[in-house]
Amino acid sequence: MDTAMCPRFGMDMNLQWLNLSTMVYTDWSEVFVPLNIKNAEVERLVNEVAAITGETKTEAVRRSLAERRERLALRLVSDDRGVRLRRFLEEEVWPLVPDDEHSRRWTRAEEDALLGYGPEGT
Repeated sequence: MDTAMCPRFGMDMNLQWLNLSTMVYTDWSEVFVPLNIKNAEVERLVNEVAAITGETKTEAVRRSLAERRERLALRLVSDDRGVRLRRFLEEEVWPLVPDDEHSRRWTRAEEDALLGYGPEGT
């Protein structure tokens, strides 16, 4: 079998090289592909954040993405809370309100009494 040195990895391009490339293409958890950003605004933002924080560009990007992921996860949780609250109101609270009260506008005094406001405040 002919062999030749792979210029990038410095190994023989034989069956051993083929096994490595099979691993690379089948087990993505072991593959780290560099990120190449070609956007002037992104470069500027990364440079600014890295300069302000004293972090490397890589760390600035990593932290920024981790923080955004956390915010997005919180939004998903809060959206779910909103759905649960609406379902609770529709199924548990609103059926207890008498029909003639649904569209009636409350007076200021009724609203204050409900909220616990009185002459001395709350």
